[in-house]
Amino acid sequence: MPLNKEKAVDAIRTQIAEPLGLSVDEAAAMIRRIVESNMASAIKREVHLRGYHPEDFALFAFGGGGPTHVAGYREDVPAAVIFPEAPVFSALGSSVMDIMHVYEQSGRMQFMAPVTQEIVLDREDFNARVGVMLDKAKKDLEAEGLSDAKTVFSLELDMLYGGLVQVKRVSAPVLTIESDDDANRVYNDFEKEFAEAFSPHVVNKPGGVYIDGIILKATVITEKMALEVHELTTPDPTAAQTGSRSAYWPELSERVDTAVFAFDSLEPGNVVVGPGIVEMEFSTIVVPPHQQLRMDQHGLGILENREVNRTEAAR
Repeated sequence: MPLNKEKAVDAIRTQIAEPLGLSVDEAAAMIRRIVESNMASAIKREVHLRGYHPEDFALFAFGGGGPTHVAGYREDVPAAVIFPEAPVFSALGSSVMDIMHVYEQSGRMQFMAPVTQEIVLDREDFNARVGVMLDKAKKDLEAEGLSDAKTVFSLELDMLYGGLVQVKRVSAPVLTIESDDDANRVYNDFEKEFAEAFSPHVVNKPGGVYIDGIILKATVITEKMALEVHELTTPDPTAAQTGSRSAYWPELSERVDTAVFAFDSLEPGNVVVGPGIVEMEFSTIVVPPHQQLRMDQHGLGILENREVNRTEAAR
């Protein structure tokens, strides 16, 4: 669908810029900042709720709009990875990802007694619940013609301490709990992951331990794509530059004649230092001031802060 730039500019001018006493560029930048801030908040909220930190991850930017907005919504995430197949990355992933069936059963079970800290889990009841899900998984796989495929079954548990509201989903080291040793292994893994996610100071064994949910995953392993490895060339991206155009950068509070590059022409090792614009066939990568797009040995674009790169180089 073709876009009408004149109508877009007129709508921003009359509906937002003029009522707020802003220029069209300032109003458009404000719209973008609000959109990207909402996206960044959603990412941080989901990561923190699971007991992790955004600084420990990388973002995969895909879809038509992902590469365009990722510089604004990655915030505390150190780097964003942009794939040549970004506009259709979801479809590509769906075609090569493992086939996974997930089965869940909720219902609180007491795992460790308060005060005495004795493991009191009803192993027979627990194993029976897991068995029901295993039987269901095997029947579903057989119905899909996957019964002979390489399938990996794994178990996760939603666990929490009594008196606390934080629930931690942990990977269980066993599928069924057949002995006290199995139960202790489950607890030790829970305590370790809980302490790492929240704090060792909130571990509350005297409050008892509960299981709120049992999650069984049946994963059929599929053949994976192999990323090609290329030699790194010069950081200079000049050979991939296709021209320049005027662009407003809120970080600079002004329009700047900005270099434009073709993503497909960038070589591994090239670095586009912001401000810059990198055009893909069905998307556009925005590289703001103080950020850079570095092409790695796999031909993937790594969007990162320039300060991070200088620090690494100094080390």
